[in-house]
Amino acid sequence: MIDINYGDYTLFQYLIIAFTLFPIEIIHSWLIVMIYLVITLIILGTLSKLFERRHPCYKEKNHVTTVPWLRTSLAILSTAMLFVILLVKDSSVEFLTCYALIAAPHVISAYFSIPRRSHF
Repeated sequence: MIDINYGDYTLFQYLIIAFTLFPIEIIHSWLIVMIYLVITLIILGTLSKLFERRHPCYKEKNHVTTVPWLRTSLAILSTAMLFVILLVKDSSVEFLTCYALIAAPHVISAYFSIPRRSHF
């Protein structure tokens, strides 16, 4: 079964984080990057927790996957792709490429989940 609402919520959550962390690619001072990263993650984490408290159907613990092997196989595939990119490409890998390869298994497996009956 496909849960469009939870999958879209997870996708938008990762997209918002990616767009807010995009200036890390531009800023070169590590002190400013760390301060920006901490402040951004605290704000986004707080907003996410407040939204999930108000709408418990979007909490990750309230969902069960319908395809149990999907997240593991996608994580292995994205890790292998990251190693291939690191071996083939001479320069360093971009932050957003790594972020997309890490986020993809979680977002795709979020679409293949169902809500637990006991919480609703």
